[in-house]
Amino acid sequence: MVSQMVNRGRFYEEWIDQANQVYEAKGLAVIKKIPTPWQVQRKYNQYKRTYEIAYAFPERKSTVDFGGTASAQSIWFDAKVTENKTSFPLKNIHDHQVDYLEKVYKQGGMAFFLVHFTAHNKSFLLWLSDLFKFRAISARKSIPYSWFEENCEVISSGNGVTLDYLPAVLSRKDG
Repeated sequence: MVSQMVNRGRFYEEWIDQANQVYEAKGLAVIKKIPTPWQVQRKYNQYKRTYEIAYAFPERKSTVDFGGTASAQSIWFDAKVTENKTSFPLKNIHDHQVDYLEKVYKQGGMAFFLVHFTAHNKSFLLWLSDLFKFRAISARKSIPYSWFEENCEVISSGNGVTLDYLPAVLSRKDG
């Protein structure tokens, strides 16, 4: 039996991939999906005389979902999706992702999360520095939806892109 990890945010990653393809075609950016390294275990099927996948699991924790360059800026981010109407659970952000993005930020790169609320069909740009500010003022285990509305930029479609995030990213200089 093959181990299956459900990726509820796959549609969101596809939106971002589509945006990245448009950005690259227009010469605006080169941003790619970073694959998670998988360890695949196979078993021999003596009746078919072939090897089949028995199960698969991540080899190690990956970095973040996307990384690349735009306007001479290093850009790294992770895509997050929640079905929750009132808040975004912080458990969806993993320590290794924050650690990696913090290293990017300290090197002068732009580090953030794109967060999509499916119940509102709305996406937000959450800068790593704003995540740290929220954690400093709150002991909550989730970020309220209202906080996103007040503190984060809404990302919507534009310029022929379903999720046109790049203008918002490049307009902020302190990433």
